[in-house]
Amino acid sequence: MGEIESGVMPKSFTITTRSEAETVSIGQAVGASLQPRDLILLSGELGAGKTRFVEGMTRGIESEAETRSPTFVLVNEYVGRLMLAHCDLYRLSGPEEIGELGLDDYLARDAALAVEWPERARGEFPDEALEIELDFGEGPDDRVLTATAIGEAAIRLLIAIRVAAETGQHAGGGR
Repeated sequence: MGEIESGVMPKSFTITTRSEAETVSIGQAVGASLQPRDLILLSGELGAGKTRFVEGMTRGIESEAETRSPTFVLVNEYVGRLMLAHCDLYRLSGPEEIGELGLDDYLARDAALAVEWPERARGEFPDEALEIELDFGEGPDDRVLTATAIGEAAIRLLIAIRVAAETGQHAGGGR
């Protein structure tokens, strides 16, 4: 469960999910709170749950589209109450290639943007973002999610994670 100081909203929060469904559910809480131009940066090893987290985000924006890893197409778009662009930078050889993807255009068009493997293009993103590190936990399905809000806008998304964790909304996942 997350670390909370007496009534103070921390700029980071850690939660352990015990199943893929719980990871999806936390993503759904973030998706339900997304607004245009929100940026979510997802880091973690292969198989850590980044795409499952985005699957939850697509549910949260009320998209009916099937969520797929954009590893080979680089960017997938999901439309619900707003557009969510999902980008995977794993195959990029360096930050110079990010300009060709037009990620700034998504934010300029009032879409939200979720980026996997953002470390491949450090320094190329706006200053305000919610950074989420997904790590493997002790059990085979456990994931440790550490979310850090950079800038005031990202605190709203961090609060969504905290509320889902504290109220048990993530337990069991589901739509």
